[in-house]
Amino acid sequence: MANPEVSAEAQDGHLREPLRYLRHTHAVVEEMAEFGARSTLVPGMERERVFGLWVNNVGITVRKPTVEYSTEEYSKLMAINLDSAYHLCQLAHPLLKASGYGSIVFVSSVAEWAKDNIRSHNVAPLYTNTSVHTQLLANKELVNEIISRTPMKRIAEAHEVSSLVTFLCCQQFLTSLHKLFLLMEDLLYREQKLTAMANPEGSGRASRWSLKGTTALVTGGTRGIGRAVVEELAEFGATVYTCSRNEEELNACLKEWKEKGFSVSGSVCDASFPAQRENLIEQVASAFNGMLNILVNNVGTNVRKPTIEYTTEEYSKLMATNLDSAYNLCQLAYPLLKESGNGSIVSISSVAGQTSVGSGAIYAATKAAIDQLTKYLACEWAKDNIRSNSVAPWYTKTSLAEPVLANKEILNGIISRTPIKRIAEAHEVSSLVTFLCLPAASYITGQVISVDGGFTVYGFQPSVRIT
Repeated sequence: MANPEVSAEAQDGHLREPLRYLRHTHAVVEEMAEFGARSTLVPGMERERVFGLWVNNVGITVRKPTVEYSTEEYSKLMAINLDSAYHLCQLAHPLLKASGYGSIVFVSSVAEWAKDNIRSHNVAPLYTNTSVHTQLLANKELVNEIISRTPMKRIAEAHEVSSLVTFLCCQQFLTSLHKLFLLMEDLLYREQKLTAMANPEGSGRASRWSLKGTTALVTGGTRGIGRAVVEELAEFGATVYTCSRNEEELNACLKEWKEKGFSVSGSVCDASFPAQRENLIEQVASAFNGMLNILVNNVGTNVRKPTIEYTTEEYSKLMATNLDSAYNLCQLAYPLLKESGNGSIVSISSVAGQTSVGSGAIYAATKAAIDQLTKYLACEWAKDNIRSNSVAPWYTKTSLAEPVLANKEILNGIISRTPIKRIAEAHEVSSLVTFLCLPAASYITGQVISVDGGFTVYGFQPSVRIT
């Protein structure tokens, strides 16, 4: 196990942010160290240590029937697995708050601390190749049973968990993932040197954070979240194909992306029409020689009104644009994704598919259907090495949300129900989409992940202390 206190003298640090105590696996230590996490004194606060990242990973287990646990075993498990994390959060709060950008990740929440700019997440692995599972995984019958219930048909590796932990900590320190891409370029160079020195520990890590050599289709890629996704995928090295209903808008974007050095092409397409979807996939197949690594279903629209006021035409239009397009494009792209040998589907959903937010019944129904489609495909297509995930944003600064956010009363209501107390930016959604497409996310499938500033976990947080 690596030293839990990372030296302030760490060299080549790219995330030059305060980090002190990390309680976590060897994989998390290594991944974070490669991103440059280190301990430091904050200027003007020489007498006080502060840090921005906290990973609670300590945990043990005793496996036996519930009625057989002794009081001592119960107390031991609670003290190590729960009490330690809770108490360490209490103790760490002043240091996290002082950093101005705290992030807590539990390896298995706390909306109360959003006001202090401290985010809290939980990473929940299945069986993973670690020492705590060594004895269990030595049982071939048990391993076969686990694999039979796991669509991807294998046990996770530690780095497939640490990648997500690292991403959840890194995201807030990077104004854009372009900086992460530059970091990975540097790591790849250093890794090649390590490989040349026959160091097996360095092999493969940087490549897990790169999309070089991959191909991607992003629907609706000229505005808002779609545009941010196109640019971040391209920054990570992917060759991207996108589409838009507006030819003038598409050409303007293609020109701008070319000037930035991005490898992006595209065509005009209204994804709500079956014939145009078929033509789109034919063009993608031609452009990418019959193979596709990434499909991002981003097209979506909305009409906000009471349920009884929707017309048949409005219902059909919303269903065709939001659901039919994603479903049919997955069908059409399946042979290309399978042929690539490593496919990833990411669909843009919404928190409206999980809880009522007054955005309209049809829109909510389409997004809930997208989430279920995501889960189903993850199970059905895992055998073909195709992963499927869904990203569910809350209100985000896009053209679709502009009319709503222009209403100050509604805006204040939205912010009052969002622990982070602001509206999301498009790049804060595209960051997660991009991560899910990376090899670093190779064991993540069938998940619906919210990018909502804590909205969906925010039940009731009183403004006054309740005693």
